Amino acid sequence: MSTLAPETRRTPPDGVDWELFGQRYWDRRPVRLRARPPFGLDAVHPLNVASCAPFRAGTRFWVMPDVRFLVGDGWLRAPGTLLPDATDPSLDAYLDRLDADSGRQGYLLTVRQPLLLDHALWSAVRDTVSGLWRQVGWPNLPVVAEVLTGDRFTQHVGATEAPTHAALTWVLRGRMDVRLWDERGGPPPPDIADPDRAVPGVRTLSAEAGELLYWPGDQRHVDTYRDRCVALRLRIPVDRTLPFTALRDLLADLVHAGQDNDETVPYFPFGPGTGIDDEEGVLPRLTRLGDDLRTVVGGEHLRRTLRIRWAALRSAAGLEPIPVPREGVTVTRSTRFRRTGEIVRMPDGPAHEVWAVEGNVFTLPRAAGDRVYAALGDGEETGADDVCRALASGDDDRNAATVLALLDKLYRLRGIDLAEEGTR
Repeated sequence: MSTLAPETRRTPPDGVDWELFGQRYWDRRPVRLRARPPFGLDAVHPLNVASCAPFRAGTRFWVMPDVRFLVGDGWLRAPGTLLPDATDPSLDAYLDRLDADSGRQGYLLTVRQPLLLDHALWSAVRDTVSGLWRQVGWPNLPVVAEVLTGDRFTQHVGATEAPTHAALTWVLRGRMDVRLWDERGGPPPPDIADPDRAVPGVRTLSAEAGELLYWPGDQRHVDTYRDRCVALRLRIPVDRTLPFTALRDLLADLVHAGQDNDETVPYFPFGPGTGIDDEEGVLPRLTRLGDDLRTVVGGEHLRRTLRIRWAALRSAAGLEPIPVPREGVTVTRSTRFRRTGEIVRMPDGPAHEVWAVEGNVFTLPRAAGDRVYAALGDGEETGADDVCRALASGDDDRNAATVLALLDKLYRLRGIDLAEEGTR
């Protein structure tokens, strides 16, 4: 069993000392720490209900949030009424009903990427992990967020596949026991799946409410959920092959787009005149595909796409998919506001720059961008008229409408808040 790291006595009351964490644990060794979670237990049930609503009618594929329900010894593809519903007044009421309906079998409800449904929760998690990224570097691929609710259940999937992600797991309620196996020691022994059997080389971390578990990306893991455990887990991509896979997929998309999104099935040609060296044969077609790929790799479009992609991911602190923008407001020259969101700026060619706000991206002329950014201030109250005048040239006020539209965009993307309403 594990013990708390001694430096947790010096952990700030509002969370983890990420600087110390980066120095001692990140990409080095597993640890358990005291840590306040990004959001409280009371937020979990409404989030689960909203995430599970489409799945009560059956399993859906390729949608987010994704919901998986395991009970007993298997995954229920159509869990139906075993999922939480708006008629369940609370999390405990739902779990009481689940115990009755399932005959008190063990269960695990996994909701993947639910944060896109609730901006306040998404923002709280982003603000929490941004402290870590400032110490160890910002992720270049999306982080996977999961809300886990389980009891009397052992999940083995983390031990069956080669690890590719590090993990941060905040326990909000109950208890979680995690058995870890260092991948550098070879394949794990079969007994790792038995939480009651001691196995040489296996390390166990146990956490209760108010504690955080971390393990690097070289650890296989088996999770056991006890006492109606509820946890938030962030799976952070760290395997070096993952960016290459993402780049491969992007290149395929760009080549496909360059072929006018031709949807014909790419069978090799067959019949007269389609010999390997004929004009419509296999070799010329492969050669043309290679030419298209070289054009994409050497072109500016790929580099610009990667820049925009990075700016969006950086401004979201890796938490994609992102929540939808909020409703706009009428912004006039008398509107007062504060800049409350981080704006990530990146050059986009010689005359423009990319602005990214909470995962959303747009472009501005660079000269105008410098003046607008300075006029927005750094959290202090300012006025739309001040920004309009920053872009005015003498008595020429032709840019006022453009500025007001930009401020409305920034409001919808939560880069600014009106002075009289605060954040929402």
